[in-house]
Amino acid sequence: MNSPTGQPAERWTRSAVWRAQHRIAANDSWRKLLHRPVATGLVWLVVAISLALPSALLLTVANLRPIVPDLARSAQLSVMLDREADRASAEAVQGQIENWSQIDAVRLVSREQALSEFGEQTGLATLLASLDRNPLPHTLRVLPRLPAHDSALNHLIGELESLPNVTRVVADTRWMSRLEETLVAGERWVLALGGAMILGAILALANTLHLAIDARREEILVVRVIGGSPAFVRRPFLYTGLYFGVGGGVLAALMLWALSLWLTGPVNALFLLYDSPGQLQGPGLVYPLALILLGAIIGWLVSWAAAEHYFRQLETR
Repeated sequence: MNSPTGQPAERWTRSAVWRAQHRIAANDSWRKLLHRPVATGLVWLVVAISLALPSALLLTVANLRPIVPDLARSAQLSVMLDREADRASAEAVQGQIENWSQIDAVRLVSREQALSEFGEQTGLATLLASLDRNPLPHTLRVLPRLPAHDSALNHLIGELESLPNVTRVVADTRWMSRLEETLVAGERWVLALGGAMILGAILALANTLHLAIDARREEILVVRVIGGSPAFVRRPFLYTGLYFGVGGGVLAALMLWALSLWLTGPVNALFLLYDSPGQLQGPGLVYPLALILLGAIIGWLVSWAAAEHYFRQLETR
């Protein structure tokens, strides 16, 4: 069949109609958002803050990881020998410990070396040189294979203390356990804060979309009377929610980039204080893409739920 111009008439297939309906709904939803720039900008800002703040905290924690000691690494033990024990006795204890399967390495620090290091660190080398007798004992620096927080480490300390010529075993591992628990608590706090803020963004989006749907109530009723499907009626609001989410995600990504640039100086200075060669790592592409994707998913799901809830209310009236 030809058109009046002599050209073949376009054949509207089901997929072509579906694409055209989506294109019209997407364009119409975008135009309606642009007609309300202040309201649209406020919604984007709410979504952006809800996504950017927890992301910034997670990025900060990830950047501070390099200056935190490896918590899975074993703690170094200082085995203090009897002050009357000579070097041969210390080497005998060292050889005995080195054969243990739970020991990774053992290093002997003689009393002379310990006194010299103490003098250099305290600046009292001249005063210590005037002493008639070296008060420091031979010491063994033991690196076990056991993690610092493993309960088996306490059993190993007991075995070391039972060796001959051993007077004391020093293992300050409590601070590592405290640091580990602090990091875990901090990460959980960030996740809880992020969940609460995302929930707030969801509620704000739901309320905004409910008002947008209610403002077009008469239009919805007319479309349904003439046979419009629920999917056809719902489609513009799904695109509205999608635009809200994507716009908020893009704004959140920009906020995250700006915050990273603002924190570069202080964080790099902190790395230097801890003698760490690391530098502040920016969000890269992963964080921005994740924020945009998360915003799109939230906007789409919230708009779908709000539309379904409103349509059920219409049916019960």
